[in-house]
Amino acid sequence: MAIRRKGSRWMPRIGWTLVVLSFGIFVWGLERRSRLEVRGEGVIRMLFVPSVEQGTLVTRADDLARFIREDSGLVLRTEVPTSYAAVIQALGSGQADVAWMPAFAYVIAHARYGAEARLQVVRAADRYSVVVTRTGSGEPSTLSDLAGRSVAIPRSFRRQLRERLAATLNREAPGWREVEVESDREAVRRLLDSPMEVAAAASTFVESGPHDFVGDGRKELEYERPGVLEATRIVFTSDEAVAENMTVYFGCMLARTDSGMRRLADFNGRRFAFSDETSTSGHIFPRLLLDRHGVTLGRVYHAGGHPNVVQAVWDGKADGGAAFYSPPSPIQREGGMLVGDARYLLLRRMPDIEARRAFLEEVRILALTDPIPNDLCAVRRGFPEPVWQRFTESFDRFLQTQTGKDAFFDILAGVAVSPTDDRAFDGFRSALSAAGMNPQQILEAEEKKLEEQRQGSGP
Repeated sequence: MAIRRKGSRWMPRIGWTLVVLSFGIFVWGLERRSRLEVRGEGVIRMLFVPSVEQGTLVTRADDLARFIREDSGLVLRTEVPTSYAAVIQALGSGQADVAWMPAFAYVIAHARYGAEARLQVVRAADRYSVVVTRTGSGEPSTLSDLAGRSVAIPRSFRRQLRERLAATLNREAPGWREVEVESDREAVRRLLDSPMEVAAAASTFVESGPHDFVGDGRKELEYERPGVLEATRIVFTSDEAVAENMTVYFGCMLARTDSGMRRLADFNGRRFAFSDETSTSGHIFPRLLLDRHGVTLGRVYHAGGHPNVVQAVWDGKADGGAAFYSPPSPIQREGGMLVGDARYLLLRRMPDIEARRAFLEEVRILALTDPIPNDLCAVRRGFPEPVWQRFTESFDRFLQTQTGKDAFFDILAGVAVSPTDDRAFDGFRSALSAAGMNPQQILEAEEKKLEEQRQGSGP
């Protein structure tokens, strides 16, 4: 007969007690999380607009959510809706707490639902200085040839670039004289139009495609005066870049280099691809630019994303297209991306520098739109301030990590954020109003499309 050890009769009771206690803790945890979700405490529902590839957004949003949860205890539920209209609706209905969105979407969300701007994306660009002279016999070919002669310097030059260039000229070209002009383009114009007055022109320089009409004063003037690039040459480029933080970006007009498209007027009657109807850089500001130049397009379609626009132009399915533009950032340059505009979304899929350079030979930028405020982070009306503070403190720590830096750049091409509020977008609203744009009508059209899509996917 088996002998029961003393005290063994208590073991089943202890085991069942632990099971019941564990189950009680589990149920309490579920109830607590449910209460937190209802009150908006501990859980943040964050949306991103579909600005880059879906896979990239999902992967990087997961990186952010994982860090925030481990660092602060906040549960971040991220999602990428199909359109800007869906993001705005979610903020208004309380289905989202926080959203990263373009300025155009924000001004609508604020006007309709009281969304509040909190953070603005900061992007970076490496800027150099160049010195340009005329081609031809007897023209200066080195900085030392400029000793005692005049150089056109733009007032738009960044202070640090100006100081470094002046120090170099003082050392290499003693006695040089400054002729102040308004801009990089005007410096090159003065060089060509006043040869007896100016021997060289200085210009800001950023990396760009070989046939782009952006990047420095020579290329900008080439748009107006074909032949400028042949009539001038760069005789000096600064060795060290000056990094500039930017809170604005642009839209750009793209065309194939071999298409014969050189000016905006060449798009009259031609096929043209915009990004999304509510995209500021991929439709609204480019449309304003075309209207200002009296351009009447032929067949127009919305490609559904910036990389799709670039691909359509490259494939010849569209004679022109509109997408976002920013100068290349230090991260992009170090990664061999060469440019920072929407073309880089295709460049990063290419295996080597030779393929990227060949692509840039084929697709070029003709013009830029007016400046546009960078994307921003907005919260729904009534979002709890203590939760926002916990999130932003954790988000700042995320951006200090290498994973955070990479993720934020992949999602929004950003290197940092700066505090902002609604007043910062008054100028943007004025620009839209002056151009006769009605954001509300555009949004309503997008909402109608969104509702049709929902009905079409229903049972």
